[in-house]
Parts: sequence; C-alpha cells; structure tokens
Amino acid sequence: MRCLPRIAWLPLLVCCFTNCLAEAGLWQGRQVSEFLDSLNDQGHRIIFSSAVVTDDLKVLTEPDDAGSFTDVAVVLQPHGLDLQKGPGSTWLVRRAEREVGPEAASPEIAGTPLPEIIVTSSLHRLEYAETGAVTYLDRELSARVPAAAEEAVRITDRLPSTANGGLSARNHVRGGETNEVLFLLDGHRLYEPFHLKDFQSIATIVNSNAIDAIDYYAGAYPARFGDRMSGVMNLSLRAPEKPVQTELAVSFFNTSILSMGLLDDGGKGDWLFAARRGNLDLIADAVNPEIGSPDYQDYLLHGSWINGPRTQISANFLYSNDKLILADIDRGESANANYENQIFWLNWRADWNNKLRSETVFSTSSISSRRSGVLALPQIVDATLNEVREFDALGIKQDWTYVASENWMLRFGFLGRHQDSDYQFASTMSVQSPFDQILENAPVAVRNFDQAPEGAQYGAYVEARWKLRERLIVDAGLRWDQQTYTTAKNDAQTSPRLSVLYRVNGRTDLRLGWGQFSQAQEINELQISDGVDTFFAAQRAEHVVINLKHRLGKDIDIDLSFYRKSFRAVRARFENAFNALTLLPELQFDRYRIDPQSAQAAGAELMVSKGGSGQSNFWWLSYAWSDVRDEAVDRNIARSWDQTHTFKAGFSWRWNNWDFSTAGELHTGWPKTILVPQSINNADGTTSFTLLPPEPNALRNSVFHTLDIRVSRDFAVRRGDLTVFMEVSNLYDRDNPCCTEYSVASSGGSVALIGEQANWLPLVPSIGVNWRF
Repeated sequence: MRCLPRIAWLPLLVCCFTNCLAEAGLWQGRQVSEFLDSLNDQGHRIIFSSAVVTDDLKVLTEPDDAGSFTDVAVVLQPHGLDLQKGPGSTWLVRRAEREVGPEAASPEIAGTPLPEIIVTSSLHRLEYAETGAVTYLDRELSARVPAAAEEAVRITDRLPSTANGGLSARNHVRGGETNEVLFLLDGHRLYEPFHLKDFQSIATIVNSNAIDAIDYYAGAYPARFGDRMSGVMNLSLRAPEKPVQTELAVSFFNTSILSMGLLDDGGKGDWLFAARRGNLDLIADAVNPEIGSPDYQDYLLHGSWINGPRTQISANFLYSNDKLILADIDRGESANANYENQIFWLNWRADWNNKLRSETVFSTSSISSRRSGVLALPQIVDATLNEVREFDALGIKQDWTYVASENWMLRFGFLGRHQDSDYQFASTMSVQSPFDQILENAPVAVRNFDQAPEGAQYGAYVEARWKLRERLIVDAGLRWDQQTYTTAKNDAQTSPRLSVLYRVNGRTDLRLGWGQFSQAQEINELQISDGVDTFFAAQRAEHVVINLKHRLGKDIDIDLSFYRKSFRAVRARFENAFNALTLLPELQFDRYRIDPQSAQAAGAELMVSKGGSGQSNFWWLSYAWSDVRDEAVDRNIARSWDQTHTFKAGFSWRWNNWDFSTAGELHTGWPKTILVPQSINNADGTTSFTLLPPEPNALRNSVFHTLDIRVSRDFAVRRGDLTVFMEVSNLYDRDNPCCTEYSVASSGGSVALIGEQANWLPLVPSIGVNWRF
C-alpha cells in the first residue's frame, strides 16, 4: 500500500517532463497534434481533424524555429499533409493529394461521423468532442457517390437510418415522417425547402454546388436543435480558396452557375453567388409534351465581412420559383402550381474572448403557394381544387458558447419568431358508388376555407458538457418551446436530453443518448386541404440510442447502433391507401385519415466502411433491422414506410483521371393496402361489384432493390478543369412496386374493378459536365 503515494507522483513527473521538452523546443518524436495545438495557443487558427492528424503521427524533423507557424510545413510534409487557406483567418490541414476543398477535415465514408475537430485552442477539443452520433458528409463525397438529380442531400439516402422510395429528396429517419427533419442553412431554419413540394419534392431549393458539407443527426441530438423530432440536416456553405473561382454545370436535370471569391485575399471576407435552373421541362418537352412543364429555379447570394480579428458578419439571400403544369392523362389528373420562396438572413458571429463566442441570426422568410387541379377518373371520382397559401416569418436567434476549461463548457441560446399565414382553399369532390362507401368517403364533399392564423414561436435551451474523466464526457441539456398561435390547450413543451461519450480506447467510442423531443405544427402546416382548420397539440417523441464505433486495422470502421423511438401525442395525418404517386392526393377516393394514439420505432443498424472521400478507393456495407408501427386502440398497424430488413452497399474507385462509383439498396417491400371486390349478379344478367372495407397495410409489396452507378472523368483544359460524368439510377430497370392504380372497366353493361401495379423510378440516365476555372 505504501507504493501508492509514490505512483501518484508519476503523472506529475510525466507532465513536468513534457513541459520541459516544450520549453526547450524539442518537438522531434512528439505528436504532430501537440505541435499544431501549440501554434493555436499562440493565436493562430489551424483547423484539423483527428482522422487526418492521427495520434500516431510524430514530428520527424525538428523545426528550425520550434513551434513557429512558418515551419509547419516541415512537420506536415513527411506525412503527406499540407496547409490550405480556409475561411476568414483560418488555415486547414488536409491530405496533400486532395484537390477539392475547403473541408475542415477528410471525413470518413457516410455513416461515420467526422471525428473531433480542434479549433483555435486546446480547450476546444471538448467543444468538438460530440457526445451524440453525428454523420459528417462533405461535398466531395456527394460528388462521387451516385445521387439522383445531383442533389447533395440525397447522400443521406445511403445511410442505414433512412428510408426512401428513390423519387423524393425527403426521407424517413428511423420511422419518422418526412416532415420531421430540421433543415438549417448557415445557421438559419429553412421552411418548405423543396422544389415541387406538393409533387414528391424531387429537389431542394439550395443549389448543391454551393453546399460544402452536411452535419446529419439521426436521433438523440443536442438541445440546441429543436422543434423537429426525428432528424437534423445542417448545411454549410462553401468557402472560396482563391480570389475568384467559377463553376458552370449542365446535366439532364440542372443548369447552374456558381461564382465565389475572397475579399482582400480572405482577410476581409468572401462572397458567393449560385443560380440554378431545372431542366425537367426541357426533358418533358422532348420525351412527352403531354406530361407538362415542371419549371423551377433558385438563386443564392452570400457575402461575409470580417470586422477585426474576432467578428464576422454574413448576409444571405435565397430565392426560388416553381411554375408547374403537369398532367397524367391515364389517371385523368391535371394540375397547375406556382411557388415562390424569398428568404433573407443576417448572421453575426463574435469571439468575445478565447472562451466566449456568440452567433446571432436575424431572418425573414416569405413563401407564396398557388395550386389548382382537376381530377376525372371515370366511374370513380370527379373533383376540382383551388388553393392559395401565404406565409411570412420574422425571427431572431442567438447562441452562446462558453468553454470554461478543458473539463467543462456551456451552451445556451434563445429564439423568437413572429409568423402569420393566409389560407384560401376550395374543393369539390364527387365519389361514385361503391367507392363512396369505403375509407370514410361521402358521395359529395365540398370544402371552402378562408383562414388567417397569426402568432409566435419561442424557444430557449441550455447545454452543459463535462469531461468527468479523461475518457468520459457527459452532455446534459434542457429545451423549452412555446407556440402562441395554436388552438391546442397544451402549447408549451419542455425537453430534457442527456448523452454520454465513453472512449474505451484509441479505437473504440461508446455513445449513449436519451432525450425528449417535440414538434409543433407550424403555422404554415395547417391541414386545410384535408378538411382540418385547427392546429393540433405539439407531438412528442422519446429517443434512446446506443452507438458503438470501432476502428479496425487497415482503415476499416465499424458503426453499430440500437435505437428506440416512442412517439406520443401523435397528430392525425392523411395518406392515400392505394396510390401515393398522384398529382392531387387530396382529391383521390383512397384518401383517409390516420389518427393513432401513439407510435413506436425500434431498430438496429450496422455499418462497415473503409476509406473516405479524399482517398482513391472507399466502400461501405450496411444492414438495418427496424419495426415501425402506429398504435391504435384495438391494434397496431405498420407505417407505410416500414421496411424490416435493409441492405445498402457501395464503393468508389478513382483511377488516374477516372472515377467509378456505384451504390445499391435492397429492402423488405413497404406495406400496402388493396381493394377486394365482391361480384354482384344483377337481375338483367349483367354484373357489378361491391367493395369490402380495406385492411390498411395488411400486405406487403415485393422486395425493393435497385443499383445506381456514376462514372466521371476529369480533363485539364486551357482554363481550369473539366469533369464529364454519366449517372444512371436503377441501372437494370427494376420494377419496384409502390402502388396500385384502380379503374373501372365496362363491357356489355357489366362493370369490373381493374387494379394495375405502379412502380417507383424506372431506369433514369443523366449526362453532365462541370467546368471549374
């Protein structure tokens, strides 16, 4: 026992010895990360990732001026690393082979979060040691992995935590609805951030070429993210690398231009302009003019100014416009729509000192929507629709971060938004017998609403993070939200959250997450078109997540997660029982209300990956098991996007100037509902039919599987670089069933019900070119 006091002196002796080495300037043999930290302690701003600057990298050659910023290349070059100018006054450590930036790290393949980033000083190791599981997806990854319509956010479809039929840019996150994901761009909340938002939402309103990276949370996320209860999609804008750089891109889906640059070589700030036009109307005109003309554009302006060494102000403007004329002749549908988004936000970031920083966002959002349509399905339904929606929001949000020491930090903030909306909706619907006797249909339904709700949203949160032991970090938070426009009695929500990170060793991290999450019905989400003219109370969900990450040798990562989500106070939603791929879902005879008391989602996800987007080759393989059900009084019903078993895989191979990538998916077919007719023999010798009440989601579609590929080649041209690519979705043209389309056939006075299978996307090719100069 007497030896214990002597052993207790050992850490102190080691610490003193290390300090002596530092004072003597003896860096050779020590960790490269320590050397970079010392530069940050001197006031430099070097950003690097522990995935790039790993703990096994040592200083091989003693710098001439020990610890000097001018000799950093001497330390980095032997390990294939170099420095690159970053946004503002920062410098980024990257692998020398990379040509695309300016990422703050070389992230791992999708499904593995960006490891700890060290910024400004060693104290910020704690700030970037995320206790919750977050997946970092960079721009180079989204450019190399196949993604329909060249949409960067679709890269999340490759993760085991998402479910998507392949058509929409929205996805279901661990059993949640598609509207349960929070979208942020440069710190600002985006409402309705999709083109063709009432027609499958095939693209976002943010030009993918302007996106630098995505921080993606699939559950148990921190208290600073609120009012959505399934996921977070946090988009960051690109920062230029040189005074002026421009990209021109043309493909089957889009034509876009991006131009950005530095002010005073980055010392005073930067700017960015991006414009994009969808080409679907041109494709439709060439292939089948009867389909219509889906026309959309979006424009993004960004400018940032650095005011002194500690303050940065950025102004942003995002505008989008959709003009749609669509028709489905076989289904008797035609629709017109016009959407317009105008979003402005001002972002003020201030480093008050080395421990305290704040970020303030002032924002305005204005959304205008107009939609009309006609449905004429013989002997089933005739209907018309006319709708006008207006939405305006004015808000302020402020976040503070205080890093007190290398053992604890504090985050807190608040938000306030004033919102008003205007709804004008009119529809008529006539349903023929026997279809008027199922799914709560009526022979005639007339809706006429004129509503103008107004009110405010408020929110506040506090988070504290402690490093209790060298390997144990605990993050506790509390969030409060309130809505004053809602007609529900319970219009305030309190959400406690807790997460724990235990670093078992240098290769293994264990994360535990628990939290309460709420989602209020936004003032622009009133379900007028389905006949609901009041707001529901806020929904609640409880997340429990266990996540284990382990790195094997040869750069192979294993990511294992178990989760359970318990939904309560679930608000009513409306679905189409037989066919979700319709232009006017509210007018169809299969529209019905789902009003569960609660819902449950549980699952397990395993992902194995090797390499990252900055490497010549990388691959991933994942499996997910899940069970997603609505709970009613008398029974549980599988949600329409429940897929019990899911396999996803892909790889990318870069050879000289070529890049070959593929990604595939196979999962259990989604639940389906069918109509069961009973034949009736009439007295005149003809036959007709009646319908049994359908059993919702009682059956399954056949297995879904698809394979996508992307091939690209880079060319050096007289001015800049040129990339030519070809991408094919659903390479082997698999018929993946999604729906059943019903019609009535008449012959000799007899009538019969005809059901035909409808499918998700067929083979969809795209060819494009991207010129950078």
